[in-house]
Amino acid sequence: MQMKERAYKTIKDLVFDVIRQTKGFADYQTVTKKVMERFPKSAWKESHWGYYRSHITSDIGRYRDEFPKKIRDNLRKGIVRLRKRQRKAPRIVLQEKKKEAKEDTIKQIGDEILRNVRFVIGVAAENNAQMRFKLNRWVYARLQQEEIRKKRPVKQSLWDSGIRVCQRCGRKFKSIKGVEVMQKCQIGTSRQFRI
Repeated sequence: MQMKERAYKTIKDLVFDVIRQTKGFADYQTVTKKVMERFPKSAWKESHWGYYRSHITSDIGRYRDEFPKKIRDNLRKGIVRLRKRQRKAPRIVLQEKKKEAKEDTIKQIGDEILRNVRFVIGVAAENNAQMRFKLNRWVYARLQQEEIRKKRPVKQSLWDSGIRVCQRCGRKFKSIKGVEVMQKCQIGTSRQFRI
């Protein structure tokens, strides 16, 4: 599809225009070609495309309301086609268990979330390395605190039920403080509930 010649102030304007003109059938290669033509010094990469695409197609996306349903649906279909193509790629797998497949899915989703978070932190920090570092640490600390808050009642209920030793190695706990809730315990490591 031939794009109308027009001046773009931002990459976002260009990306949105490509999506509108292709009626949602834009893909990473098409958008990248246009971005590099208009913004040759850009650090454009696939995670940027993923960010815009996800914020347009998601039900709670930031840019969802800027596009009609038909364009969002077409863009979503493109994601499905891409995933199908990726699934058909040859892979050497001797034996794949359900648990490993589930962990792979979690890893893929987690990696995509991380790419988006890194992109947003990069945009917020601009070229300020110290700001990027501080934002990274802030997000990391908040995720850690959230994990601690979720584990605290589990630890307390295990302690209250009388489980005061590691279920794997048998090491006794004197108090709940410092005890970690883990699914596995390596022999010799101390202070771990095995659940």
